[in-house]
Amino acid sequence: MDNDNLVAVFNATDEVQALLYRSVLEEAGIDVVENQLEAQWLESVKLQGLHSQLLVRPKDEARARELIEAFREEAERGELTVDNPENLPGEE
Repeated sequence: MDNDNLVAVFNATDEVQALLYRSVLEEAGIDVVENQLEAQWLESVKLQGLHSQLLVRPKDEARARELIEAFREEAERGELTVDNPENLPGEE
């Protein structure tokens, strides 16, 4: 996948968040590239709060954003379960 033509759809603050959201997108059949960001420090204080960005093809951008938003909403409502891994957020 050519990284020059990819669109950032999610900014992850840590590795766990990046893996979680990347998995959601990949399970939906969306190819994802993780662009890891180098932390910026100034006298032992972290200036940049991002771990990485998740990038997708422009044709997958809208669907990726829908999945991310649906996953976030379900997590906030406490509705996420591992009972049925085939049920991805936003899929009916």
